[in-house]
Amino acid sequence: MPPLPHARCWTPRPLPVGPRLARGWRITDFAAAGAVVRVGRRSSELDRLLRRAGVRHGAFVGAWNPCSRRAPRWRNDAALARLRAVATRRGIAHHDGAGCAARPAWSEDHLLLLGDWRRAMVLAHRFGQHAVVVVRLHDLARLRVLR
Repeated sequence: MPPLPHARCWTPRPLPVGPRLARGWRITDFAAAGAVVRVGRRSSELDRLLRRAGVRHGAFVGAWNPCSRRAPRWRNDAALARLRAVATRRGIAHHDGAGCAARPAWSEDHLLLLGDWRRAMVLAHRFGQHAVVVVRLHDLARLRVLR
């Protein structure tokens, strides 16, 4: 696995993360409700968002491109809508969000799920995601590799 100092693995044997994917996570801005954060950095905006919601944790979770394999936009949008519906049914507060990078140009819609990040990990696994970005009040954003 390439150097990702702020990454933690959820499973004992994660799939290998190639340098291109690792770089993509490092250079991506994850944003929701006006707050922006990058893996390995803190965000005072995100701290304010978490405090307003009355939680100490959250996680950026996507449903696009399961297992890091490109899928058509309509399929990605449908998967994100299903993720949103499941989060709502389970009573998980959330905000619409996105991950964006400038070079190379890349964007993927996400949800910022508020509260216990372990619930977010379960949903991310269910929707075929490779990893999530976990945020904690007054702490660095960390990548949690699932697969």
